[in-house]
Formats: sequence, C-alpha cells, structure tokens
Amino acid sequence: MEVSEVRLNLLKTDNAVKAIGSFSLDGAFAVRGVRVMEDKNGHNFVAFPSREKADGSYEDIAFPLSKELYATITGAIVEEYQKQVEKQVQEQSQEQSQEQTQTEAKSEAASAPKRGRNR
Repeated sequence: MEVSEVRLNLLKTDNAVKAIGSFSLDGAFAVRGVRVMEDKNGHNFVAFPSREKADGSYEDIAFPLSKELYATITGAIVEEYQKQVEKQVQEQSQEQSQEQTQTEAKSEAASAPKRGRNR
C-alpha cells in the first residue's frame, strides 16, 4: 500500500497538537483525524484517530497493522508537515521583509526635502 495523498491543517497553539489532517491509501481508502504531535523533547510523531473509553483511557480507531505500513504512513505525514511548516516560515519572512521595505520607503519620503509650491 502507498500513501497517495496527505492533507494537513497547521494549528497555531501552544499545546502538543501541531496539525490535524487526513491521508489516503492507494487513492482507495481515506483516514481522517490523524494528528501531528510534538513530544516533550521536541520530536514530531503521528497520532492516529482514537476515542476515549469509559475508564478514561484512549484506544485507536484506525491504525496500521504492520511496522512497514506504519513507517510509510507516518513518514509521509511528517514529511508533509515539515513542508508546510517550512512554507509558512518562508511566507512570514517575505511578509516581514515587505513590511520593512514599506516602512523604510515611508521614512525616506518623509525626510526628503519638499519641492514645489507647498514648501
């Protein structure tokens, strides 16, 4: 089986959940509700959809049965997460440089000598 599509929504929170999304296998089976989470050491991992049991513990609803499929799925999801984070950082950097350029242009225009009749 191959992961044919991964969709993630990045979250802007301070908790462990960094993204929520879905993936599809071979374009024929979709799983929604996967989460990209960060552990205490700053490492990302994938949490599969789960539900809370009556005793307060959680159990996975959908999960891969083999180590190979687990590695394939989690690898594809974490890779997509890293791509989206990198893209977001680049976009923020571009926005900041544009704002800085606009601020510099305004200050240069304000400090330039006045010409014409409105001196």
